Amino acid sequence: MEPNKVDTITQKLLKGLISHNDRKARAHTRKEIIDKYNHVYGKNINVVPITCTIKIILKTPTNYHLWINVEGSKTLPQTTESRLKGFESFYEEDPALSFSLEEIGRNGFNIEIKLINDNAPNLLCNTLRSFSSIVYNVQSGLVGNGMEKLQFEVSRTLNDINDFELGKIDFQISLEPIPHFGIKYWKRLPVFDPDTKIPALAMPSPGFVEHDEFNEMIVAFVIIYWMLRGEKHAWDMLPPNVYTRSDFATSDEFFVYRRLNGCNRPYNFFKKVEGKEWDYEMRLSFSGYEIRKDVWLPDNTCCNFKLVDDQLVIVNVQYQMKPDGPVITQLADGSPEWNEFKIKYMMIEFNYNITWAHVGVHFIVEMYNMAFYRNIIRNPIKKLLYPHFDGVIFNNWLVVRPMYNGVVTLAAALTYEGQVQMLTEKFKHMTYRWKPNPLPSNIKNNTYDEADLAAWKLIGEYVDDFISHNKVEINQHWSEIVAVSKDLVDHQLNEDPKANSIETMEELRDCCVFIIYQAVFRHAWIHWKAWDDESQAILYNKDGETSLKDIIYHQNLGNAIEAGVQYPSAYVRHYPILDHEFGGPEFLQRKLWENAHKINPGISIGSLVMSPNI
Repeated sequence: MEPNKVDTITQKLLKGLISHNDRKARAHTRKEIIDKYNHVYGKNINVVPITCTIKIILKTPTNYHLWINVEGSKTLPQTTESRLKGFESFYEEDPALSFSLEEIGRNGFNIEIKLINDNAPNLLCNTLRSFSSIVYNVQSGLVGNGMEKLQFEVSRTLNDINDFELGKIDFQISLEPIPHFGIKYWKRLPVFDPDTKIPALAMPSPGFVEHDEFNEMIVAFVIIYWMLRGEKHAWDMLPPNVYTRSDFATSDEFFVYRRLNGCNRPYNFFKKVEGKEWDYEMRLSFSGYEIRKDVWLPDNTCCNFKLVDDQLVIVNVQYQMKPDGPVITQLADGSPEWNEFKIKYMMIEFNYNITWAHVGVHFIVEMYNMAFYRNIIRNPIKKLLYPHFDGVIFNNWLVVRPMYNGVVTLAAALTYEGQVQMLTEKFKHMTYRWKPNPLPSNIKNNTYDEADLAAWKLIGEYVDDFISHNKVEINQHWSEIVAVSKDLVDHQLNEDPKANSIETMEELRDCCVFIIYQAVFRHAWIHWKAWDDESQAILYNKDGETSLKDIIYHQNLGNAIEAGVQYPSAYVRHYPILDHEFGGPEFLQRKLWENAHKINPGISIGSLVMSPNI
């Protein structure tokens, strides 16, 4: 590749990394959170970029225009058009002027407005043509933490150089987080409340912070390496994996195997049916979620399987592109259309996985651990749960910051709003009163259910052992558990108050099992297996407005970064349970080794980490 072309592409990549990974913002946020806990206050009051919108709503004199600047804004000063109708001329119909503020000082910020004399020669600079000026200070108390939209009106008098009153100018100021900054998650999902002081035990361990920064470096290095290598498409950036290694990548047997054991398996529910040509149905739905206009993504799909000699065989896949559209049936007939559709279906599962399964499990654990962090002080249950909370809130905060322009959104066929819609809908059904629902044990090639049941059972034994040794003290501080229960019920989206309430020791036990199961097993399965399953998911916009040959990776950076993230993340571990230096509790390690013969065929026990902080 020519040197100048490499430089151009590298510049685009680095620009993309800044936009998408937002490493500076992550580092800044990390410092802000730590400083907040330590009561150390820096020069800035907010960690949320704000848009300051100024709307002129009343009168100004004739033959003048306004020059408006917001101190500290990255937006250049803006001017209004000249008024020609004297004091009876209105600015009401003029568009508002917007200024972007990345940071706001402790003294607030100033809005400077100058009245420019249009009758003065244009050769003169605006300073000399300025007839009147005012400076309005927006005090820090009005800004708050930048999480909410604020609007207020200001009225000021304009005087000439002789202090003669020219008239009054009224303007409206709006302050709000930059669009799609991720604030919707805090408002609409039962997760981290940014106004709540973070307890000491909620801070991530030094090992987490070190590995988090190291992981960012690996991802950046891998992507830059591929860029300099001169790859032309996101597809070329993928490392060798199960798809490129296997001769059965497009076979029907392999398609069924990945539905049974792939990264989306925790959410692939096989329903037994009667009176049809098939025995099991597996449905996925995106109904009601906003989808990008340039992608191919059915509103809902149904994979139909027949049980033959204890093996599931794919019969067909039925799907609708729109909720009220015709049902299209793609037969599993070995045709080129069927083989092409199997690749498309990988994209369908990938979108379900990246939006709900993987992001969702992070927020599921956070939903519960915020309730425990807020209320548990002396109750020993924190010794059981807190190691499984390490870094979760911290990592979620850092990831959601750049989420709108980040890998989760750009690699998905759902829009950002569509992802919020899906997460919100799923959390309406969230409850710890859940148990695994395996397929019949006679069905072959099903490594997931055996591993899933083994993990669920051993985590239950792990929790039972802890509670049996701490039951008296847990009861002594049961009032804190009552507070946790109330917190969960108050913040949940599930309308059933019983969904997450904790009233008995048995319910506390079940809640703990569910939390640790999500943190230890489900997240690991979804996370590590994504490296295999997402390889062909970058074809998500096939048959859309963009053809594959046009997807150069600096134009389709989201998918390229998704490929880049999957490569190093398969080798990075945050707090492995079986780590020799900072491993998990001895009893939990022992239970894993006892069940390794059941878990390892599905996922290595070495891949299980204490908390979903990656």
